[in-house]
Amino acid sequence: MPPIIKYLVVFALIAIIYNLFRAFYHLTSRKSAPKEVIKSLMVRVGLSIALFLSLLLAAQLGIIKPHGLVPTAQTSEQQPSINQE
Repeated sequence: MPPIIKYLVVFALIAIIYNLFRAFYHLTSRKSAPKEVIKSLMVRVGLSIALFLSLLLAAQLGIIKPHGLVPTAQTSEQQPSINQE
């Protein structure tokens, strides 16, 4: 995966977390601002959907290569040798 893609994903995740805490701040502040809470949460959801769709598109175009969650079986060449003494 190109480094620029990694930086963009990390930046998007930071922006999503920032908007989540911004909504929490507006929710818990004494000067209640429900419109600000809704706006922050809408931005967070929009960024999450955009990140998800861009990752799907990048995988479809071959920019990134997804891998499975379950590790693949190692061949005999890849397995480390175990010394039994």
